[in-house]
Amino acid sequence: MERLLIILAVLICAVAGVAVIAMAARGRRKPLRMGSELDAEDEHLLIGPVGPSPSLIDRQAEVLDPRLLDVESFELKPIPAPERTQRIEPPRPGTPDAAR
Repeated sequence: MERLLIILAVLICAVAGVAVIAMAARGRRKPLRMGSELDAEDEHLLIGPVGPSPSLIDRQAEVLDPRLLDVESFELKPIPAPERTQRIEPPRPGTPDAAR
């Protein structure tokens, strides 16, 4: 019985190996492609209207000198801390606010 299972496992591995080899060989074939309806003379139809996209950068604008922007002249204020820094306890049972 054990020999039968071992022979069956070897047979399954061989079939799987053959399937992998067949799939690998199929991938080496030249891909099937249909011929194009357009010839070399029709190249202007494909790439004629496509050209460089217009730049979004305004090349005519004045360039600002970073030395003129004095960052130290700005007054930076610290972010104020919240007034309440302790946790609020929930209302105790029996008080009017406990029903909420």
